Amino acid sequence: MAIVEGDDKEMKKMLKVSIVPLMFATILWGCSGKPAERQKIESSDFLDCPDTPNCVSSLAKNPKYRVEPFNFKKDSNTSWDIVIKTIELLPRTKVVSADNSDIHAECKSMIFRFVDDLTLHLTPSTGIIHIRSASRIGYSDLGVNRRRVENLRKKLQQNGIIE
Repeated sequence: MAIVEGDDKEMKKMLKVSIVPLMFATILWGCSGKPAERQKIESSDFLDCPDTPNCVSSLAKNPKYRVEPFNFKKDSNTSWDIVIKTIELLPRTKVVSADNSDIHAECKSMIFRFVDDLTLHLTPSTGIIHIRSASRIGYSDLGVNRRRVENLRKKLQQNGIIE
């Protein structure tokens, strides 16, 4: 079989036309994460982190992924509403569900729109809020989840809501 001059250019063009969309689709498919399955709140495992550096939690068993819980200064019923409103004001964050003791929000990254889950659980009798921020996909978050939790802590402290 003889190769006709110019076939090489056509072949390269065909490969580019077919491979680029396939690569793009693969990347999008691989980056689509599902929300973490909801477990019973009574279990501290709900707020634990996997053994990957893309999560922080106040109940993490591994000290590398642990953050301090939030402690209310004031009445937890009134303050809880302010916590919800403060989370709603975080950039690219949407509160998916909230009740008297739990908040679940989705936080999107600026460029690639990766979704992280932000979960808070209030124990009203103690005024302690356990918090978890975790990436749905990927191995490392480059510290994004820790910064998110500390940013939220700072905002709530500035508003006099937590210690």
